[in-house]
Amino acid sequence: MEPFVYQLYAVLSRIDFNLIFTILVRLLQHKSRSMNKLANFLLLTSLVLTLIASVMPVSLFANVDNEKETTINYNNPEGSQDAHSVDEEHAETVHEEGGHHTSLEPLFFIILALLIGAATRHFLQRSPLPFTVMLLIFGLIAGLLVRLGLFETWNFGFTQVDVSIMSRSIKWAANIDPHLLLFTFLPVLIFEAAFAMDVHTFKKSFTNAVLLAVPGIIIALALTAAIMMGVKAMGIGVELWTWEVALMFGAVISATDPVAVVALLKDLGASKKLGTLIEGESLLNDGTAIVLFMVFFLGMTGEAAGGSPIIEFFRVAVGGVLVGVVIGYVSITWLQKVFNDALVEISVIIGAAYLTFFVAEHFLHVSGVLALVSLGLMMAGIGRTRISPEVEHFMHEFWEVAGFIANTLLFLIVGVVIAERSIFSLKDFFILGIIYIGIHIVRAIVITILYPFMKRAGYGLPVKDAYVVWYGALRGAIGLALALIVAGVDDKYIPLEIRNQFLFYTAGIVTLTLLINATTIKFLVNRLGLTKLTPEKQMMIKTSLEYIRHSTERALEKIKKNRYTSKANFDKVEQYLPKTHMQFSDIDVGAKSSIYETRRRILEKEKSSYWSQFKEGMLGPSAVNRLTDGINEIIDSGGMKSLSDRKDLEQEWKTPELLSRVQATPFLRRIAQRFFFERLAVSYDSAVGFVMAQEETLKLLDSMVLSAKDDEERKALDIIENEINENRIHGLTFLRNIRNSYPEVYTAISTRQAIRSMLNAEKHTLDRLVHRGRIDAGEAHKMTHNIEVRMKRLVDSPPSFDMPETIELMRGISWLKDLEYKKFKEIVGHFQNRIYSVDQALIKARGKDEGMFVIVRGKVKIEVNGVVVDILGPGAVIGEMSILTNCYRTATVTAESPVTSMWISASNMKKAINIAHELEDRLWKFAARRFVENLLRTQKPWNLWQLEEFRDWMDNGRIEKLPEGTEIVLNNEIGVLLTGQVFKTGEKKKIERAPAVVGQGDVVAEGTSKIFIVPKS
Repeated sequence: MEPFVYQLYAVLSRIDFNLIFTILVRLLQHKSRSMNKLANFLLLTSLVLTLIASVMPVSLFANVDNEKETTINYNNPEGSQDAHSVDEEHAETVHEEGGHHTSLEPLFFIILALLIGAATRHFLQRSPLPFTVMLLIFGLIAGLLVRLGLFETWNFGFTQVDVSIMSRSIKWAANIDPHLLLFTFLPVLIFEAAFAMDVHTFKKSFTNAVLLAVPGIIIALALTAAIMMGVKAMGIGVELWTWEVALMFGAVISATDPVAVVALLKDLGASKKLGTLIEGESLLNDGTAIVLFMVFFLGMTGEAAGGSPIIEFFRVAVGGVLVGVVIGYVSITWLQKVFNDALVEISVIIGAAYLTFFVAEHFLHVSGVLALVSLGLMMAGIGRTRISPEVEHFMHEFWEVAGFIANTLLFLIVGVVIAERSIFSLKDFFILGIIYIGIHIVRAIVITILYPFMKRAGYGLPVKDAYVVWYGALRGAIGLALALIVAGVDDKYIPLEIRNQFLFYTAGIVTLTLLINATTIKFLVNRLGLTKLTPEKQMMIKTSLEYIRHSTERALEKIKKNRYTSKANFDKVEQYLPKTHMQFSDIDVGAKSSIYETRRRILEKEKSSYWSQFKEGMLGPSAVNRLTDGINEIIDSGGMKSLSDRKDLEQEWKTPELLSRVQATPFLRRIAQRFFFERLAVSYDSAVGFVMAQEETLKLLDSMVLSAKDDEERKALDIIENEINENRIHGLTFLRNIRNSYPEVYTAISTRQAIRSMLNAEKHTLDRLVHRGRIDAGEAHKMTHNIEVRMKRLVDSPPSFDMPETIELMRGISWLKDLEYKKFKEIVGHFQNRIYSVDQALIKARGKDEGMFVIVRGKVKIEVNGVVVDILGPGAVIGEMSILTNCYRTATVTAESPVTSMWISASNMKKAINIAHELEDRLWKFAARRFVENLLRTQKPWNLWQLEEFRDWMDNGRIEKLPEGTEIVLNNEIGVLLTGQVFKTGEKKKIERAPAVVGQGDVVAEGTSKIFIVPKS
């Protein structure tokens, strides 16, 4: 090597770099873009060569001469400790005053890493290599340069500069404690990925992710271990490996890290479902892999507790999830108490992420990764509405920056570790190639085995997506950190040769998957056509670009007439007009496809409207969660469902059936009713937001109509407009019904919205005054704080609604209101307030519930044999016949809308009748008509009559009470026996028992009976 080095130095030392820099500066000033690119490349190359030329004379050859003295065995734990001690001795220098300072290598490495990450993202953003792959390469280069001793002293001819801190910093990174690596970076990376995930898409992809992360990884580690033992059996290498080591290696190498792949899929515009599946699998199998690794590792080191490994696996996995849920619940509760304080809210979540991992791993010894996943998903779901709206966007930006920094540091460290600590032989490269091919075969086997299940679960798994899932299973830093843990154990547990091989193979697979898979997956994705735009999307983009072009041209005409800009060079200005000549394939879009794409756009607009209303404080947290959950289901249909084909608003917020039963318990009744009214308030709040969103989508549709190019497109937009209007009418109808039935809820919600609208207007006015310079920033801050205090008070204590008292609800009941007030109050005291949500049954046919209902709010429907025979509203009495006649129910009564009713038991009703005897006759007037109607409407000829005609006929009827032996004559009349039994004279004694229709003739009562008599025609 030395002759080549001397020759290289001899060449470099003769180069006049000052002349080169002068030429490059001139090139950079050239107008040609291609010349600029060439200049940039040459400039970077020359800087590297200058660095090498200046460093070589002093550092390289000195290092070669003293190599034996300075080489440190980083793969030996004891050697690693020696390395640290050498670095520490070098770093902690004693000053003349007698003091000393702490090692600055970690800080210096972080500074360098951040600058390298920023430079890579800025200057190499058009590189075909993914960002993380480039960082890995830079880390490998840095580690190799340190091994060559190039970061010791730099010679600038006239002086020498000691840059050994760079070497020590890189060596510090190469020998970083793997536990520190996990505890520092995992909380950021895992939480950031989970927090940024679309929870709805993750829920739909969860089953497939679990299949890959649990049974998939178990199959993979077993097959990978079999490959390693096969290599041993063939005598190629790994002679000292056992099944325990091979299985542990299988667990480590099966942990995927698809950061580069997911980022690439997002850039290419591939399906969000595919990216979520790959990322979801990675989040879950990180936890699974670490748990399985620890089971094998602790077993080999003798630290494992007694008991079944399977039980231990579930204890660690489930325990981790529970830790995340508990800390997530506490954090969300805390966040609810904070309002628009970004510093507090972000600090709480950062602390929660690190505390979750620390408590899970250090104190409880359960899965910290799964704890972080559950915490992140809680924050991304319910926690999203508990974070202040004005902080939520900043929160995501912060975690994106944190993720960027963590990935930058992590992949640079990975590259440095691989370059600095890998010890290998030529045979190891051959085995590494076998492992690389083997893990892809194993991955293919796993997906093949699980595919029959995965294609049916959630979104399914198309065949093309399965290829990406197979090829995109990169390995990353977590596997390497676990390998470093193995490399650091004592010889008595794992021999040095195994530890070196374990680290090299893991590092090699990480490097190969990043350098090969991550760089070529773009070709695979494009080849599979996963980024190809559908014809309808192409058409939508094309028409949008044309609309933007026309709008900009109209704006340009106004600019030309402006007196300040009229003299501009408009030939140059027009060069900046938007381009519309994008490359589109032959667009053949049918009417249906056009409708599908437009519906998707409308639904996305509706969803964004809900979040905008939430940010403005016009929509509550529960309402926005319910509305967005509902709309996500429709978005999943891909626009094939009508926009109006969604569940009724009433169905979305049904009260659990359990509440109906709880109402019968006196001390729980009040709680159940409060819960019902709160659910009803959410329902009303949601309906208001729903209607406002429909109105906003109509505005979007209007702009689409303006840009429509032909009649066919306008017809499609007309269909969608009708669907939106149907939604709007449905929402308004629901609001009107709630407003009429529950004015308390309407008043409370309207008051809250009025207060928030007023506060928003005040805040917007303040912002305008600050913008115009009428108020300075200090005063504005105080005023803003005052507004936010009132906003927080509104959130914590919104206008409440008082549930109506029983006596107030009963005042409008017609058959009670004429009673003496004292009797009225006493009778009302026997009633209980019961509430029912839509489709809940008040009474079931053939039942014998000894009680009676009075509807005071809402509507109920009466069904006989599955046919709706009537809709009854406030004032209606239901179940009175069961009390008056002691017979079974003949109809089923269910709530058509949310219903407030008053219920009284049969025994209490008898007490009420004793208090006011006239109640019995009044009840019979209600009962008899419905009784007769239910009986006759199923018989000829009355079943052919119109309902109004039938009821007009019954208005002529009357009730007769027949004491025993009483005889009446039915001349051209129909009698309906309500209670008791009768027989006709002049015939063989034939007894008719209630309920029965009695024809014309003389009728004699046997016992006390009641009969409803109505003229025959």
